[in-house]
Amino acid sequence: MSLTFVILGALLTWCIISIEAPATSGQMMTGPSMMNKNMSWTTKSGMTHMMKGENITGSINLMSTISKAIASEVNVSLSEASSSAEQNVGNGSHAVAAHIGEENGYLVYNIFVVDSNGKMHKIIIDPSDGKILLSRELSGFESMMIMHQGMMMDRGMMDRGMMDRGW
Repeated sequence: MSLTFVILGALLTWCIISIEAPATSGQMMTGPSMMNKNMSWTTKSGMTHMMKGENITGSINLMSTISKAIASEVNVSLSEASSSAEQNVGNGSHAVAAHIGEENGYLVYNIFVVDSNGKMHKIIIDPSDGKILLSRELSGFESMMIMHQGMMMDRGMMDRGMMDRGW
């Protein structure tokens, strides 16, 4: 069983390194071809990868295999984790944002809850057993940063909505 986790960890690490927001740079060519079929990018770790235009498919889809392996370990839904986070913060609290992510190499739920006094809390919950790993009130600055990040992610939708209303 532990060998399976070692292999899964190695595959996941390779996948993260290989897929990290590639800043692709195609090499412009003269003549009838506008772009070279070879693309290159550098990951955060400084490794340069080359991708050729070949369309190769094998029998094991790496992303599907990793997704299934991770899903088999998640026993608590995001909805259940959000409810648990609200209960942890107290009466009158509301989860305002929640997502699954990575902390220190572990898969966790990050949940942001506003309490009855309007203060924001960060709750981290283990998606395997529902255990609360962290519960803390955020500073005013941290709360503003969280709200700002959320607005930036929704900016495209906000702009379209404002344009529809003529704002």
